[in-house]
Amino acid sequence: MVKTGAWISEAWELLKEDFWWHVLVALIFTALNSTGVGFLLIGPLTCGYEYIIMQKLRNRPAPLNINDLSKGIEVWLEAFLASLVVGLFSSVGAFACGVGAIIVSALLVFVMPLVIDRRMGFWDAIVASWEKTKAHWFEFSLFWFLLMLLAGAIVLFTLGLGALVTLPLVQIVIVLAYRDNFGLMEK
Repeated sequence: MVKTGAWISEAWELLKEDFWWHVLVALIFTALNSTGVGFLLIGPLTCGYEYIIMQKLRNRPAPLNINDLSKGIEVWLEAFLASLVVGLFSSVGAFACGVGAIIVSALLVFVMPLVIDRRMGFWDAIVASWEKTKAHWFEFSLFWFLLMLLAGAIVLFTLGLGALVTLPLVQIVIVLAYRDNFGLMEK
């Protein structure tokens, strides 16, 4: 099921509730990505951040627990491999056809949430995301395209500073889409 507008609206409300914590996480992502080891940490960091968002959804109205960002380290290998393989598949999609990258990214949008929430191995998460989205590949591709278009427009119109808002917004939208398509595990 795809509810692009509803997910973006709910994500914006969640972002506003803990705005400065989300900005801090975006700064951490940015700092680590600017180092030579950023590629080793982006998958686990993404999983940790999505775990924080999932915990927020489970325990509303409690504030974000930034300490849970380290939860991604618990699934470091699977998160790293998932990030690497999804990146490779998206690159192949981009080389084959620019639109291919959007389609592949949309079909694999739930990989990281599955790794952190259900503790799936990277390949099982890829297969589960693919299986869930393939029947509605066009809707998910349109969702992903619109989300990336919105994020790009915000970054462009704010001369780059909008990345501190779009990174959290995109991650929250992904977790909301995951919640509505897979449900959150009880923790």
